[in-house]
Amino acid sequence: MTNTVFSSHSSASTTLRELIQYPDRGLSKKVLLADENCQYTLLCLRKGTNISEHTASRNASITVIEGYGTFTLEEKEILLEPGVFLFMPANTRHAVKTRDNLAFLLTLSEPSQPKNQLSKHTIDVVKSTAPILKKNGKQITTRMYEIMFGNHPEVKEQFDASAQADGSQPTKLATAIYSYASHIDNLDALKSAVEKIAHRHVQTHVTAEQYPIVGESLLQAMKDVLGEIATDEVMAAWTEAYGVLAEIFINREHQIYESQGV
Repeated sequence: MTNTVFSSHSSASTTLRELIQYPDRGLSKKVLLADENCQYTLLCLRKGTNISEHTASRNASITVIEGYGTFTLEEKEILLEPGVFLFMPANTRHAVKTRDNLAFLLTLSEPSQPKNQLSKHTIDVVKSTAPILKKNGKQITTRMYEIMFGNHPEVKEQFDASAQADGSQPTKLATAIYSYASHIDNLDALKSAVEKIAHRHVQTHVTAEQYPIVGESLLQAMKDVLGEIATDEVMAAWTEAYGVLAEIFINREHQIYESQGV
């Protein structure tokens, strides 16, 4: 987890100017406060340091504390000076150029999400498969790893060989998939589990590009193990459900990587 100046569990106050410390070159980041919804970071840029065009997966705002520079927001240039406030929705292209030492507060927050990203039909179908997954889950996940390692041996080194050998990894994944199917109509119930798994994925350097590999392998394993039970309707529902779950993990892991400066 990121080290922060303050805890999100208690009130706090500070004078931002007193926290400003410019590095000899480049920029420094000081995370003041962070939780799963918001992050407040003090950025201090030495004169001559620029941040190239990029996007953030969360809504973002900056409040300039001291210094001067130029903020490029979707090709429009905005003067940065003390007191200026800017807001941009998630995935907005932006860049920063300094004219002097520049310090600003960056606030990242979760964009609003629809309460339910899955169709009711998909929810009903996936939830109906929960008892089947409880019974056959480990067989499916064991088969999934066989398929994935066979087709994509390059990802095998990211997995604990001993956990594969003793079956604990397939068991954990089977439990997670069953839990997802059981709570598909109430994803908020999975928040703590998602958080724990996302941090573990970051520790093992999982990337967004690997999620389609896992999804393809999982869906094929379901077909192999469940046979006639894996109807077109069931597979279509699970394809949609996996896509939503993958997006949840990709977005959260991107946030964690960002908070770590990766």
